[in-house]
Amino acid sequence: MDIRPLFSYRRGTSFLHRMPPLLKLLFLFGFTALIFFFPNYVHFYSVFFILLARFIGFSFLDQLRDLKPILPYCLLLLSLHIFSFFIKTESNIKDLLLLVLKLVGLMQISSLFFNTTSSLQLKETPEKILPFKAAALFSLFLFFIPLLFSVWTKLDYAWKARGGKKGFFKFFKLLPIFISEAMYKGKKLMYGLKNRT
Repeated sequence: MDIRPLFSYRRGTSFLHRMPPLLKLLFLFGFTALIFFFPNYVHFYSVFFILLARFIGFSFLDQLRDLKPILPYCLLLLSLHIFSFFIKTESNIKDLLLLVLKLVGLMQISSLFFNTTSSLQLKETPEKILPFKAAALFSLFLFFIPLLFSVWTKLDYAWKARGGKKGFFKFFKLLPIFISEAMYKGKKLMYGLKNRT
């Protein structure tokens, strides 16, 4: 069973793995800006990300797995759209699809960045362009995203290993542990960055 957390580094030798992290970071911000400011072309961006991920060795199944976090949100948007139809309020299916595609595109480009950038690179890259304190905060932000998914993945598989069932009870049971563990990990990470001064 694959227990690889989302947004975790995957070893590889593709051109994207070898690309300077700073350049990848610029691409991340650049494509994010394109998705927000030129949303009418978001389906082209999405297809490009799919083909790029496949080209560097990530299967379609891996790509679908990376989209899991936004699935509940997409279902919520769909439910709201259906509800608005029954109460006869204005709701455009095109706008809904565009919003979903934006979310998909953002998840795709974020996955490509974190899946091809090691933790050491996440730590060193900001230090090359920012003052130390600002670099430490930015590194903490970059580290914290995969860290959260790592904590949740471990809790989720521990829950399943103990025979726990899916449902709202699982979420409410694991949420306090998740928050506590994430804060503990974040605190250790912050101290680690401070000790580098």
